Amino acid sequence: MKIVFVLISLLFFSNDPLKISKINSAKRDAKQAFNSGDYKTAIAKYRYIVDSLGVNEDEVKLNLANAYYLSKDTANAFSTYQALTASGNKVVSSKANQQLGVMSNKQGKQEEALNYFKQAVKAHPENDDARYNYEMLKHKLDEKKKQDEQNKKDQNKNQEPSEFAKRLKAQADKLVAQKQYQAAYDLMQNGLKQDQTVSTYQDYINRIKDVAEINK
Repeated sequence: MKIVFVLISLLFFSNDPLKISKINSAKRDAKQAFNSGDYKTAIAKYRYIVDSLGVNEDEVKLNLANAYYLSKDTANAFSTYQALTASGNKVVSSKANQQLGVMSNKQGKQEEALNYFKQAVKAHPENDDARYNYEMLKHKLDEKKKQDEQNKKDQNKNQEPSEFAKRLKAQADKLVAQKQYQAAYDLMQNGLKQDQTVSTYQDYINRIKDVAEINK
């Protein structure tokens, strides 16, 4: 009988109309403060809901994280979003990943941001904002990669090979003449580790690499 009484008491407490009323009232106050731009008050209200009233709802925690973010409390925002990425609610998980992507991108961590956006889309494919952010950032990173490669090529064209690089190229030419393409490629690759100006012959290195692979 005692165990039954405890269970009934707990059930009654969990459905306590007074507590439910407090929770709903606190949620309204938090939402009102948030919508009015009073994020400090919103944070206090959401913390009261979670810590004092014992509400364990990921939607409430997401609102808390958003309030932290908009109040420029990036440390608490990041940690709260991070915890929500494991939420069983895929919409919440997606939004948390999306916000982490936004924050990482602002900090210049673009590869990290790209991964967060990707996880946001995987969690909830209907999250069009996360998908847009992912596609835009990926395009930006791809263009940057192309530009960096072009800059490197331009730099290689403008620099003069050292005497070491010239001798190395002559040795590689002899190996190529003997159809020892792999040996020629390995020779040039090792030279690159010793002398940056060997990269002047990068097109040549790429050609003998292609031939070496064909002959395997």
